[in-house]
Amino acid sequence: MLSLTFRNLAAQRMRFVSTALAVLLGVAFMAGTLVFNDTVSATFDSVVADANRGVDAMVRAPSPVDLGFGQSGPRLDPAIADEVRGVSGVDQVDVHLFGYAQLVGPDGEPVGDLGQSPVFGVNWVDDTGLNPYELVEGTAPSAGEVVIDRRMARETGFGPGDLVTVLSPSAPREFTVSGVATFVGEDSAAGATSVLFDTATAIELLSPDGGVDAIVVTAQDGLEQTELAERIAARLAGAPGDVEVVTGAQVVEEDQAAFAEMLGPFTVFMLVFAFVAMFVGAFIINNTFSITVAQRTRELAMLRAIGAGRSQVLRSVLAEAVTIGVVASGVGLGAGVAVARGLETLMGVFGLELPDGPLVVRTPSLIVAFAVGVVVTVLSAMLPARRSSRIQPIAALRDVAVDRSSGSVARAVAGTTLLALGILTLLAGLGGSGLPLVGLGAFVILVAAAVLAPVVSRPITGLLGRPLGWVGLSGELATRNAQRSAKRTARTASALMIGVALVSFISVLAASFHASFASALEEDFRGTHVLDSGAFDGRGGISHALADELRAAPGVRSVVATRVTPAVVDGADTQSFVAFDATVGDLFDLGDVSGDLAGLGVDGIAVSADRASDDHLTLGSIVTVGLPTAEVDFVVRAIFEDATWTGPLFVATEAFDRYLPAQLDFRVYTSGDDAVIRRVAAPHRSAEVLDRAEFADSVGAEIDQMLGIIYALLGLAVVISLFGIANTLSLSVHERTRELGLLRAVGMTRRQVRSMIRSEAVVISVFGTVLGVSIGIFFGWATVRALAEQGIGTLSIPSTTLAVVAIGGAIAATLAATLPARRAARLDVLSALAAS
Repeated sequence: MLSLTFRNLAAQRMRFVSTALAVLLGVAFMAGTLVFNDTVSATFDSVVADANRGVDAMVRAPSPVDLGFGQSGPRLDPAIADEVRGVSGVDQVDVHLFGYAQLVGPDGEPVGDLGQSPVFGVNWVDDTGLNPYELVEGTAPSAGEVVIDRRMARETGFGPGDLVTVLSPSAPREFTVSGVATFVGEDSAAGATSVLFDTATAIELLSPDGGVDAIVVTAQDGLEQTELAERIAARLAGAPGDVEVVTGAQVVEEDQAAFAEMLGPFTVFMLVFAFVAMFVGAFIINNTFSITVAQRTRELAMLRAIGAGRSQVLRSVLAEAVTIGVVASGVGLGAGVAVARGLETLMGVFGLELPDGPLVVRTPSLIVAFAVGVVVTVLSAMLPARRSSRIQPIAALRDVAVDRSSGSVARAVAGTTLLALGILTLLAGLGGSGLPLVGLGAFVILVAAAVLAPVVSRPITGLLGRPLGWVGLSGELATRNAQRSAKRTARTASALMIGVALVSFISVLAASFHASFASALEEDFRGTHVLDSGAFDGRGGISHALADELRAAPGVRSVVATRVTPAVVDGADTQSFVAFDATVGDLFDLGDVSGDLAGLGVDGIAVSADRASDDHLTLGSIVTVGLPTAEVDFVVRAIFEDATWTGPLFVATEAFDRYLPAQLDFRVYTSGDDAVIRRVAAPHRSAEVLDRAEFADSVGAEIDQMLGIIYALLGLAVVISLFGIANTLSLSVHERTRELGLLRAVGMTRRQVRSMIRSEAVVISVFGTVLGVSIGIFFGWATVRALAEQGIGTLSIPSTTLAVVAIGGAIAATLAATLPARRAARLDVLSALAAS
């Protein structure tokens, strides 16, 4: 039986090409994502270890927040370094300080994009063991001088002796470039830009309170890191302020974990698309095996008649699935390497620059991707395999079997039940339980649609194919062929339905984002300009001086600065936490307000009405917020209605002035004369001046960029589904060889045969597209409803985009049917009539 299985695969290998491609593409995407993740993790683990190679102990202030990669917590008095130098066993001591500093390029524009990669100002450390930067040209910086990284030197053309402008939390200043440096041998710190100052200048520019981020220590030879840390901790036990001492190994471990956490969402994002591809592929695999099992009914029945048991037949079909899964997954692993390289390029678009080097291919990742490919293939073939084992020996006496059923009562009941459960789960998410329930409900609805598709296939394809009947006989026959094999049509259309549903959903969501933002801009924002830094994560931004200068400028009516930082609110997960000037009500319509927005002060907080209701907060309630530098109990002093622009919680910038004095402005909103605003902002190069229309275009461009990436990734699922259409038609042509010969014999031309096959592809694709677009619109509506509290409250249906999706699907399906149609038209009439 095993030998027969392999011979059958070899003899009918072309039937399984699309099945293998579906598995191959899904495995390649998953393997590529995992290999890329391994490569980036290994690369940065190495970089972090090298950057801290000389650090045996670190003194720092503990933060209430789990700080992300490159984020700064509470600062220390640099005088503590003198105390540390007196500890027995200490060799070298220095301070580490980093903050925002950005070089202005020769074109007058800041170098680096705050919205993509960090832009650092760092103090130069004299001890080479404690300094991850190494001079490759020039000298270390002294007062009035800076060192820049080699990548920045290459891109700008700046070198030792050149006069440059540097933006920082204080006013822009000019420095002379004294040298060029690498970061642990690389041109930049993972794509970040670095400007290095002498320590005194760094403290002056980057630290308003005069503090430093950490004190780093090397031990004398023979002293263990743990022992050194314990000695330093004992010496500082009575020192003022809260400090902690950790070993260099712990610093490396924490930095590596912080980077892995930062990379995690991207990995999950990519694996979701790999899962979608495999899910779509499962329909193709199931359909292929269902068709081939039906076509081989006589063959399998003959095996049963000559003594093969049910289990042998079952194992034979599953062996075919295992073989296809193993071969396709193996090739997919190789293709995954190319995918990983492509992901490196994609990350470069977002500012993450990887050092040159080979990909890191770890065995566990390959095993996971390979196993997923094989398991999905086998599970998808399980039902057809079970059907094959139930074929009776008497079937050997019948003609070739074709599954012409449309769906049983059990299928209708099961599908309807799943549909009801999915809708109820989705609606429950609209009632305040959030997006997870909406997502779960959407997945269940997709599965229910796939289960019910055979039940509704005949009436829907009959309706959709009616216009083809007006064209001629070929169109009418195509529609009837799609109807008579309802399950096959439904399975093929379901694969396309999933891809189209997701594309439609994303299109509706993006259009709704655009519409909601446009509505909020028109109705709730009273300003004329937005000065944007792009530093959405709080690393970098606009100097506070700009807002002060705008307030003092004649012709400027109102100014509202905003800042952002990671924080923990009432013990929840780390989230973005914002501050606004007390004049926030001048430029933003927050609806009905209870309390006093202008009187928040340093310890007050404003809460949206929805958040107050959910958390049972009233005026005077306490909200505990863990800021990077301190845990603060804020008093609710205002409750407002509309959180579209502010989010559900915000404090006054006065609070940030006290607890986060180095935090720069993320954006400055203003109202006034265009010429005055642009003149005042001109020296502050990190602030992009946008009027209302330009701001709307800027936000729209960000949405469209992300939309383009998602479309490209979802395109993989659509391509797989088109392979499925081509495969179904190819198998259908093989199955209908005799029928096609008869049609040719009674006068059907080759052109009509080609038209019939292509028309059938159109009927299948339109069926899948109609289901997919309908489901996608429904999912989009539900998601917009669930996001209403976040300000996404305007549903927009992008009819043009959806029409393009529908028309594009029909055209793509027609192209996918080219080869099957050509094969059908070239059948020899006499040979086809003689086929069994």
